[in-house]
Amino acid sequence: MAWKGKRGDKEAFGGGCKMIFWADKLADEVIKREERLKRVKNLRVESGIGASGIPHLGSASDVARGWAVCLGIRDRGYDSDLIAFSDDRDGLRKVPLGFPESLKEYIGKPVSHIPDPFGCHESYGEHMSSLLLESLEKLGIDFKFYSGDRFYAKGELDREIGLALKEAERIKKVVEDWLGQDLRTVFFPICQSCGRIYTTRVTGWEPGKVFYVCDQEFEGKVSGKPFMVKGCGYQGECSFRDGKLAWKVEFAARWSRLKVCSEAYGKDLADSVRVNDWVSKNVFGWEPPLHARYELFLQKGGKKISKSVGNAITPQDWLRCGSPQSLNLLFFKRFTGTREIDLNSVPAYMDEVDWLEDVYFGREKIQNERELQHPKRLFEYIHYLKPPKKPGIHLPYLMLANILRMVPDLELAKKIVMELKGLDETEELEKRLRWAKNWVGERKAERPEIKPEELPALSELAEWLEKERDAEEIQGKVFELARKHGLKPSEFFQKLYLILLGSPYGPRMGKLIQLLGCKRVAEKLRESGPAGI
Repeated sequence: MAWKGKRGDKEAFGGGCKMIFWADKLADEVIKREERLKRVKNLRVESGIGASGIPHLGSASDVARGWAVCLGIRDRGYDSDLIAFSDDRDGLRKVPLGFPESLKEYIGKPVSHIPDPFGCHESYGEHMSSLLLESLEKLGIDFKFYSGDRFYAKGELDREIGLALKEAERIKKVVEDWLGQDLRTVFFPICQSCGRIYTTRVTGWEPGKVFYVCDQEFEGKVSGKPFMVKGCGYQGECSFRDGKLAWKVEFAARWSRLKVCSEAYGKDLADSVRVNDWVSKNVFGWEPPLHARYELFLQKGGKKISKSVGNAITPQDWLRCGSPQSLNLLFFKRFTGTREIDLNSVPAYMDEVDWLEDVYFGREKIQNERELQHPKRLFEYIHYLKPPKKPGIHLPYLMLANILRMVPDLELAKKIVMELKGLDETEELEKRLRWAKNWVGERKAERPEIKPEELPALSELAEWLEKERDAEEIQGKVFELARKHGLKPSEFFQKLYLILLGSPYGPRMGKLIQLLGCKRVAEKLRESGPAGI
């Protein structure tokens, strides 16, 4: 049975009377269920890893959320492992955009049997899996990795393959009755002649061995263009270890073999999970794991993020620009509900991590005790239930980004920030500046709206700042120009802060401009108008 949080489900999302954080709720459900079933001591959580294309944020979020449930189980005194299972025996169906078109000849072959086009790993599948594993290690997630290709090769699923073949007609009927689909086969042999996996069909079997013919076809894609991949006509036999189960069966086989107690899934896999639950219980004799269904991340504009169409934002992209905790916040803040995401979201998540830390240490007051519980628990989870013992430095992300736009030299920018904020040089400050510098990259700054009546004051200030001035002189000049041009001084100051720091507030204006450099600020002001001032 899947647990499905809904909008307004206060208990599931951390609101309402009980204020149970979603990972804690799922951990409680898993423990309660396994105590009733009395079958295992280690409450294993599994997440699948696709290996057919560049892993994106959604790929990492699946594993990270599994890790959160695993942490919740451990926090209650139970043993729990997180399994990251790579689907690296899946066949390649599409050549991802931007990849060499020479991969076309390998479409239909298991990704672990395709040479790495980049030449740094033993196979295409290993290359793709390694990218996600690298990001999980950077996030500090503790997991046990399983390669599907090696799992099959070692015979780990021999029992389940035999049972699936024995009950193939029952499984096919369930798929047809429930989903209206024709499941051609429960097992795909790898053709010994052409090496493809989705062009084969089983014609007979005996313990440990299948007989097959390679006479099927499926649609492949290169550069977004479809074409038909046809079988070579070969007839032969192979062992259970030289093929793979269909998706409608494979999840169940893994759950049974690895004794999995919990696995979340995206809504796009709902039908497959439903069938696998039936197969797990009725064919393999393993009560299926507790599920939780989550929504998917989307590109800005609502397009699905895909490994094969070249629009993936990778965990590495995010971690170049933000902290592991900011990415955990993206993954853990909410379990359900579709979210549009791109790297422009990094500043907001970085600043929210700082806010959560202020709440956790009582520097940000929330009077309602029930409303306080959720951000505190969320802060603990983004630190894997080992939060820092004291708060760190907090610096608005866009302030750092805007300073770095005007002062690209990292060392000089660091000195300016230290002077503005009265900070000592620390490793944390260095990291924050490097994240912001990477984020700025080629990204253009968003221009604040400039009202026509503000243009003369900004233009005159820019001209006046062509000479270096001292802080007090600058402070007085800003007041003077606001009054001269009929502007409210408070609103003029806010506009200057928005232009210089991306925030309506900041340190004393005279000192800020002096530290940034009067000529740099003059240039920034001239760039801020609709067509320059």
